[in-house]
Amino acid sequence: MSEAADGRFPVKVEVMAWATTFVGGDGSDRKSFEVEAAPGDSVRSVLKRFSARFPALNDALWDRGSADLGEHIEVAVNDALLGIHHTLDTPVKAGDEILLMGQFMGG
Repeated sequence: MSEAADGRFPVKVEVMAWATTFVGGDGSDRKSFEVEAAPGDSVRSVLKRFSARFPALNDALWDRGSADLGEHIEVAVNDALLGIHHTLDTPVKAGDEILLMGQFMGG
């Protein structure tokens, strides 16, 4: 999918590790998707649109009752974790890649 005449463009969303169980995976692989974005869309709006397709992911990704991320899935944009070069409100552009990965916790 390339940039359309109306300015819409694809953003790649990749889900890895145990987080794939929320999008039809087995928890050990990666699954890639394309989400159509428009000029002015943010990381948050792309993730909201994407997670709406997968109710279990939607529940895991977002803090209940808010538009903030929950605490169990990390988000990276173009290989950098959120907070380094991007925030949820950073505009996306053609060619951007968003990675969702489950956190690993333990002692």
